[in-house]
Amino acid sequence: QRAIDAGREALRLFTKLQNQKAIGIANNNLGEAMLSIYRTMQKTSARTLYGLDTSKVVERGTVFFQRAIDAGEEALKEISNKEGFSENYLIFMQQLSNRYFNRAMFLLTVREDHPNRGYAESQGMMDLTTCKDMDREVVDNGDRVGFKGGGKDVYFDLLMSRIKGLLLLMKMGYTDAWGIDELFDGARNALTSALQHQHEQIHPGPNHALFLDLEPAGQMQRLDSALIEYYLLLHSREKQPKHHHQQHQHDGDDDDDNDNDDDDVGEMPKSMETATATSPPPTTTSSSALG
Repeated sequence: QRAIDAGREALRLFTKLQNQKAIGIANNNLGEAMLSIYRTMQKTSARTLYGLDTSKVVERGTVFFQRAIDAGEEALKEISNKEGFSENYLIFMQQLSNRYFNRAMFLLTVREDHPNRGYAESQGMMDLTTCKDMDREVVDNGDRVGFKGGGKDVYFDLLMSRIKGLLLLMKMGYTDAWGIDELFDGARNALTSALQHQHEQIHPGPNHALFLDLEPAGQMQRLDSALIEYYLLLHSREKQPKHHHQQHQHDGDDDDDNDNDDDDVGEMPKSMETATATSPPPTTTSSSALG
């Protein structure tokens, strides 16, 4: 409750100061708070939490994320007009991509309680596509303008965040529309690069940024754990009868690991069906084979 109150107070202050960047960040954080509240309510079967019922949580979360994205789009447009395609442009694009991913997670999670279920699902899937395209543009153009995505440590954490979020969606019954195997391969490559950098040091020096807070074995365990979770999920789907239509479920036992901090519309066609068949396994091998 204190975090929500602090977020609201910050939003009021930044709005008064007309600090658009801070307004976007505050709205994004409040939207993530609404997602956390929703998951807690689903896990505990609480009818209300912090004075909010499910409909209010969904309504406010939708508004918060929309405002966060609007502010991000405006900031990206402004930096483009001032600097063109620059390092700052890519930084702002990555921040905006994170907000699209966060809204996708929110809408696809609350779909069953959204007043317009078709919109929630199709917009959520559209947001995932937008996020994927932006992530790819940042990576593909980073070297050209001297932007490294904050370093391999940041990129690895970003990929792990995307992977954990997509695994949550797959547990709810959504198919893998992103191509999670590409994310596993990217994370493995980032980890391999960091390990090679560590091994090639002639003199003992500071750890690679990826290993400052967590040793190489710990980072490999993070990736292995996600891979195991993915393969177990694929195995469980193989055992399901083909005629079985899995319901979208709220997995309240999993913590949200996609911490990318920084109005009803007409019915839209569904762009994704619930999963009834397995996806091909990723080409990624266990990260324990890296070291």
